[in-house]
Amino acid sequence: MKQYRFKTTIIVAMSICFVVLFASCTGNFEELNTHPTNPDPTKDMTEAERVGTLIPSMLYLIHNFQENQNQMIEQMVGGQYGGYFATTNNWQGTNFGTFNPPANWVEYPFNTLFTKFYSNYLTIKEVTEGKGYVFSWVNIIRVAVMLRVTDTYGPIPYSKMGGGQFAVEYDSVEDIYHKMIDDLDESINALTVFLEENKGKKIPIAEFDLIYDGDFSKWVRFANSLKFRMAVRIANVDTDYAKVVMTKAIAAGVIESNGDNAFLPTTDNPYYKASNDWGDLAMNAMISAYMNGYNDPRRSVYMLKTADDVYRGVRIGIPNINKGIYGTAQYSKPAFKKDSPLLVYCAAETFFLKAEAALQGWIPGGTSQSKIYYEQGITTSMEQHGVAIGTYLAGTTSATRYNDPNGNVNAPSFSSITVSWDNGSATTTMKLEKIITQKWLANYPLGFEAWADHRRTGYPQMITAQSNLSSANSIGSITNSKTRLVRRLPYPVSEYSGNTQNVEAAVANLLGGADTGATDLWWARKN
Repeated sequence: MKQYRFKTTIIVAMSICFVVLFASCTGNFEELNTHPTNPDPTKDMTEAERVGTLIPSMLYLIHNFQENQNQMIEQMVGGQYGGYFATTNNWQGTNFGTFNPPANWVEYPFNTLFTKFYSNYLTIKEVTEGKGYVFSWVNIIRVAVMLRVTDTYGPIPYSKMGGGQFAVEYDSVEDIYHKMIDDLDESINALTVFLEENKGKKIPIAEFDLIYDGDFSKWVRFANSLKFRMAVRIANVDTDYAKVVMTKAIAAGVIESNGDNAFLPTTDNPYYKASNDWGDLAMNAMISAYMNGYNDPRRSVYMLKTADDVYRGVRIGIPNINKGIYGTAQYSKPAFKKDSPLLVYCAAETFFLKAEAALQGWIPGGTSQSKIYYEQGITTSMEQHGVAIGTYLAGTTSATRYNDPNGNVNAPSFSSITVSWDNGSATTTMKLEKIITQKWLANYPLGFEAWADHRRTGYPQMITAQSNLSSANSIGSITNSKTRLVRRLPYPVSEYSGNTQNVEAAVANLLGGADTGATDLWWARKN
């Protein structure tokens, strides 16, 4: 198992207040500008070190570690719509799981990710004059964060951000994806040159890199992997472009070893806190049903057994859910520990991306190569979690039916997919479902990735919400909720009050539908 070195001082300081970091650096803005814009690693690194203090808080927007942000974003939205978690607090009858969150919850991911990132990004851009390896690195982080925002809301301001104004025009999702990939290419090229010119030299800013300790060769691999992820996301609607991006990303080098996996350290894991200290979080019924059906050896790594010695999640969408029942040991909690790191990207995902791309003809190999990648993805995930794979690849069982011991929230059978690639002479459609289902299991707990895959492919098949309480007064009416769930989040009220003209133009001309949770994004399935 990989060992993680936790940078306790930085993490604790950030837990106290993100804003302090921003305020302390902008207060010395004139002094910062007296240093070179592209510091030589062999010389005084004062500027790089000071700019570096802004970077940890930006990294943690890729996977929020602050307990309230994590609950409001990763748990409530991504975790539930991605099929990993169920929230067990009733919050006066409002919940993303029942499709009736209050307006301030709906805008929380936008306001948190967008505003908190750009406040620091604009400072770094001005200090560095938009040049150098630090700015190139920060632009990779920018894509990783803003990808989460556009995949949640749709069109957002992107290409015109950076001039110090927040009330700017929106870009279409297609343009955002193209511009993000261009930005990744620029960063990859710049960091590749930097690495060649600075072989063997110590990079003082490394202490602020909580993921790779300043190893920019791994950041290049991460950037290529991010390109690959994005290209697969849009391949059904932008095929020729996506195929070129995939080919270049793979050739340049993507993450294929668990030693290159990206994690963010924690000393107070927010999933642990929400489930164990607050009783607000349980495993989703869906993931327990799949893993029980497959007798998945990762179950004990992902979730705790119940008081009656089984693995049992909670179905989302229970109206006025009772935490006194569903937040107890009758239901499985996540198996995170207080110092469990937060996943950003794992090598297993790369193999599943390759498996899908080969199956669909986007990269060479066809079905036979797709099987190889599929099984590599499963094996790599098992190795990542330190469990024996056994006969898992030959498994011919499917997800179990979910039964709730406390009432009327049982679920019908929902998927017949098995693990074995060739079982029952699987069709191409069935093989795609296998790939996405196993990718979903390997990517735990990246809920936003799972939610995006479900909206894009229809997989993994989900245990749907027990009750649909959506309405025009919340996120809009969610129709066909048994198969489609929420498709996006509406824009924040703050955008309508502070960026009125631009958000209204985006809804009218770029979104492709009403500003509700029922409107599909550009890359999503439309049925």
